Amino acid sequence: MSACDSDKITRLYRDEAPRLERQVARRIGNASVARDLVHDVFLRFWERAVELRGNPAALITRSAHNRAIDHLRRERLRESHAARAELPAPEADPAFDHLAARQAGEAVRRAIEALPETTRRLFLMNRVQGMSFQEIAAACGMSERNVAKHMAKAVARCAAALEGLRNQ
Repeated sequence: MSACDSDKITRLYRDEAPRLERQVARRIGNASVARDLVHDVFLRFWERAVELRGNPAALITRSAHNRAIDHLRRERLRESHAARAELPAPEADPAFDHLAARQAGEAVRRAIEALPETTRRLFLMNRVQGMSFQEIAAACGMSERNVAKHMAKAVARCAAALEGLRNQ
């Protein structure tokens, strides 16, 4: 991917992600999952070095829309399998939910701690302090593209940690 393409994806993320997160959240009913789905869409574009031709905002919007539909289909399929097996739907158990949230938080914390120092610092600047890629780049004296690469690595590691937790 050329630096130009990476910069386009970074700008597109900065400009379009909030709007897409709202759209996907309305569709699936969960803002947190919507944020993850939209981030995954952008991460896939960046990882696959997709060349953005034509109207990139429309392309990324369609991709986010499709990702939301895929998510809803998986959820319905999961519910359908549970119904076919005649298993009672799990009741909300606050203790279980609390334990699951603690385990997920611990898995992400360990993943963040295992990141290289620079990647961890940039990730925390973005996720904890709420700084944009542009602000981080200016503060650290690096390009937005480099910040985006570090962020992609950090998010991928956190996602892998959560996936590993789900597969246990």
